[in-house]
Amino acid sequence: MAGFDFASSEINEAFVKQLHVGTFIEDVHNVVLIGGPGTGKTHVATALAVQAVTHSRKKARFYSTVDLVNALEQENALNKPGLIAERFLRLPLPAL
Repeated sequence: MAGFDFASSEINEAFVKQLHVGTFIEDVHNVVLIGGPGTGKTHVATALAVQAVTHSRKKARFYSTVDLVNALEQENALNKPGLIAERFLRLPLPAL
């Protein structure tokens, strides 16, 4: 989070820093980042995932919404729905 400019963003700095501690993972809570382009969602999601990987030894996988939707449509077209969901169940920190 060191390089993030909270002053030029509407993101709640205190809340993001609380998330950065990582207790939401152990508490099994989801984090959904919503906002327009350029609001810092990817930066925050990446920082949370890096923190989880480096400090909590968790595995993480990042998906953009577009990539995830395309992958879900592809597995549906191949008549193999549920494969991604099964992978999510084995992954402590899927980042979207």
